[in-house]
Amino acid sequence: MNDPLRMPMIVPSLLACTVALAFAASTASAMENDIHIIAQVNAGTAGVEPGLALEWRGMDRQSLIIRPEVFLNEDEDIGGGVAILFDVSDRIGIPQRHAFAVGPRVVHHNSDEYSWEADAMATWSFDLVGGNRAWQHSVGVLAAVGLIHDKEDDDNDLGASAGLFYSYGF
Repeated sequence: MNDPLRMPMIVPSLLACTVALAFAASTASAMENDIHIIAQVNAGTAGVEPGLALEWRGMDRQSLIIRPEVFLNEDEDIGGGVAILFDVSDRIGIPQRHAFAVGPRVVHHNSDEYSWEADAMATWSFDLVGGNRAWQHSVGVLAAVGLIHDKEDDDNDLGASAGLFYSYGF
């Protein structure tokens, strides 16, 4: 866990993931899509996991959100996953400049203690700017609950996490 060669590899790995997400965001943005890059930190059953996510919405399907994510687990390894969320803000009548999305999520924590997790995820966002640049900057909270595979006991347990995020829209 405290391998001196492991720590230097984390920085280039996270940098490579960040560049890949930024490239995907800029490419998709040029193709008339709504793209957001997200800095987030989650805390829960698998520990504290800071990371990055990308939210992609096609212009023809604004309610469907594809959300891949990468994160650094407590064992200093990189994990990741994807969620498919549905923006239900219009259906539940929340105020303007607020958004609420729900859907399934699957992640691999890639840690010594936990591997796969399948859960339901919800995000609530608040638009910081409004007006002509609506949703360019937003903040929010997220929560997930579901099954997580405990590698030490070789069984599945109830897993939960909550987190905070900042989102920048291209």
